[in-house]
Amino acid sequence: MLLRDFGGKVPREMDDLLKLPGVGRKTANLVRGDIFAEPGCVVADTHCIRITGRMGLTDGTKDAGKVEAQLRAVLPPEESNNFCHRMVLHGRAVCTARKAHCDKCPVAPWCDYAQKQA
Repeated sequence: MLLRDFGGKVPREMDDLLKLPGVGRKTANLVRGDIFAEPGCVVADTHCIRITGRMGLTDGTKDAGKVEAQLRAVLPPEESNNFCHRMVLHGRAVCTARKAHCDKCPVAPWCDYAQKQA
């Protein structure tokens, strides 16, 4: 399909990326943000969804499309891709799925979940 429909090049536009088999919004945003450095890309993966919900940046929904839209509304476009990568790292190291380690968290003072635990 890449050869036939896109001249052997990975497409840049969201709609074109979504036409590729196995590519959803998460992967398309990742490609657009990491490969093409497009501003405003929000990679709403498990970590990003969990942590932004805990922090109060999103309304706690688990729907990736809704989280993507909610974060797009509050994040500066030029920071959104890197923000999502930082959420992944933070989710692996500090704010894990099994337990949020609020006592070790550098953003606890601004986090709804951490404030409720205090």
